[in-house]
Amino acid sequence: MRGWYLFLAVCLLDVIAAQGPEKRRTGNVCNSDVECPDNAFCKQSSYCVCKDGFVYAAVNSTHKGCLKEARNGEECVQHIQCHSTMGVHSECSNGICSCATNSHLETDRCYETAVIGERCVVDQNCFLGEQVLDRQAFCVRGYCTCQLQFSPRDNGTRCVRDALLGETCEDNLQCAGPGLECRGTCRCRDNWVAHTEINACVESAKMLNDSCQYDVQCEALSGVAEAKSVGAALCLGGVCSCGYNARPVGNPAHCWHRRRPGQECIRDEECVSEEDEPGYCLAGRCTCKTCTPDARDFGGASNLSAPPIYVAAILSLAAILRH
Repeated sequence: MRGWYLFLAVCLLDVIAAQGPEKRRTGNVCNSDVECPDNAFCKQSSYCVCKDGFVYAAVNSTHKGCLKEARNGEECVQHIQCHSTMGVHSECSNGICSCATNSHLETDRCYETAVIGERCVVDQNCFLGEQVLDRQAFCVRGYCTCQLQFSPRDNGTRCVRDALLGETCEDNLQCAGPGLECRGTCRCRDNWVAHTEINACVESAKMLNDSCQYDVQCEALSGVAEAKSVGAALCLGGVCSCGYNARPVGNPAHCWHRRRPGQECIRDEECVSEEDEPGYCLAGRCTCKTCTPDARDFGGASNLSAPPIYVAAILSLAAILRH
């Protein structure tokens, strides 16, 4: 706690050092300017004060005078020449003004450096390096903190912007939002699915009648991974259900669009007659095991290119070969 108060006191002195004529008062009593040292004048016919841009300091071991204030990179003799313009965290090193160790230059002044999580007094204490153009860290309640939607990295020396679905990332922590993981870009984890309208991941339903909020949560139940029946499963009434003209098949059940005999198909699960008799997919078209090619199953005899008796014979032969 003592160190904290000392830090505050130093910062207060930093402010005081840049104010008022006291830093320029020589101590000489005078009645006129000629009685004052070089680069000084007689204030109120009472005492000598260095002119603006000069500060009273030791010129050498035996003589004091008004030395020119110096800025970063300018020549100096005493620390006070730098302090007057750059604050108490500056120093005269090798005859040149610069920031002291563990300090940095910002807007022509030196501030004690603090990284994310360390104590601070002003925003300028929070320093993330010269490469950062826009301020990403601020002093919040006495500690350096990354700005909103940023998080710290590398022991508090960097702030990294949170990444959304589809944006590049460097680790999982950067991917903001549930169900995200970093694989070069932020992507949905297994058993989660991307919802493009809200640009976020939502958890996939595992089986029919699971609760849901969006249709996309039920999409994994539309067919199977190797043969999708897109849109067959929908979020209806807050639970995943088979949509209109789709039916549940299998255990656990998945939804498949109904395909009638004669219609194109990719899996047996799609094929069913008007009487809900299960069929199978043969050469890319649905057929049924025992049904006849009547109008309800095949869409009308006028659409057939062969007499019904030939079609029935072909389908019967196919059924025999399949079983």
